[in-house]
Amino acid sequence: MMSTEKNYFDKIAEEGQLIVISGPSGVGKRTIINQYLKEHPNATRCTAVTTRAPHENEVDGKDYYFLSHLEFDRMIRSRQMLEYGYYNRNGYGTPRKAVEEARAAGHNVILNVDVSGAMKIRSLCPDATLIFIVPPTWDELEERIRNRNTETQEELEERLLIAQEEILCAAQYDYILVNDTVEKTVRRLGQIIHGNRYSKNSMKAFLESYIESEVASQSELVKEVLSL
Repeated sequence: MMSTEKNYFDKIAEEGQLIVISGPSGVGKRTIINQYLKEHPNATRCTAVTTRAPHENEVDGKDYYFLSHLEFDRMIRSRQMLEYGYYNRNGYGTPRKAVEEARAAGHNVILNVDVSGAMKIRSLCPDATLIFIVPPTWDELEERIRNRNTETQEELEERLLIAQEEILCAAQYDYILVNDTVEKTVRRLGQIIHGNRYSKNSMKAFLESYIESEVASQSELVKEVLSL
């Protein structure tokens, strides 16, 4: 009969996962993330910071934290950013502290960042899971972007060029999801995250505690290996 004093099972997936999602503009990343968070309340997103002015109906602290360029630069210099970049002369970044605190509390953190940001996060957080979302067809993506009617023709062409460059980087990610429908893509995303619950990264704290409790006490060799 298992002893009630053994608590290493409490350490299974003790720390939340870091899920990084990228994909070209217009592929539906925000919609997918919003639906996943709606279905999985224990998961969370960390509000990004930006130096751009708020759009209509955007709320500071909810949509973004809106900072001055000086405040943004100060966060970079003090290493408070997990990742950051610039678009149209405005800075965008992910605060490191918010991500670390959410994960330590056991919450899976979902981040929506570009390819450059995802690669920076991978270098700082090797246990992060990187997921790239592609459209079913290029024509469908182009139609989605054009239907926004929020950009000049020059801006539209630039965004499409960036989308091509981003898709060429998809092979650097751990998983590729085709956003044929939101419902299917959200379900596939959930399957990936659930499967990762038992990956070596998620099970690290459990395994260390298990070995110490169940194996090390039985073998002097194991004790020697652990002490190295």
